[in-house]
Amino acid sequence: MKRIIYTILAILVVLIGIAFAIQNQQAIELNYYFGLKWSGPLSLALLTSFAIGVVAGYLASLRMVVRMQRQLVQARKEIRHIEQEVINLRALPIKDVI
Repeated sequence: MKRIIYTILAILVVLIGIAFAIQNQQAIELNYYFGLKWSGPLSLALLTSFAIGVVAGYLASLRMVVRMQRQLVQARKEIRHIEQEVINLRALPIKDVI
């Protein structure tokens, strides 16, 4: 069910993006540092800046994701170790003290 909703949402975003690109075909000129210039459609400039923002956000969160994955691996190793200790303790014979 989630996959269907995400697919419909993705199709809706693409259609809105296409409609936006069709409505904003006017040419713009962007001036960069060191005298660099670029001319092109407004929709392409906005799409490019959005893509750069998505990549920058992904790269910014990547460090935290890798750290969390390492912690998860360490916690799983610790759980396996503790479970093995419990199994070993259950296997010990119980001596009656009288």
